[in-house]
Amino acid sequence: MQSKDFDLNDIRNEPTDEQLQALMNSVAAEVNRRAKIAKEVLMQRLHDDIAAAAHG
Repeated sequence: MQSKDFDLNDIRNEPTDEQLQALMNSVAAEVNRRAKIAKEVLMQRLHDDIAAAAHG
């Protein structure tokens, strides 16, 4: 069994399908996490801008 970690630049020891799937899953989870944060920031900014326009 290969270790969990691998080097994508190592052409002699290719990662297993399971390792690649785990990598893709972790990338997707990180993308979703960052997208959620970005959405929250944008929604807060929009809310603040609407409030400022309503009172200004």
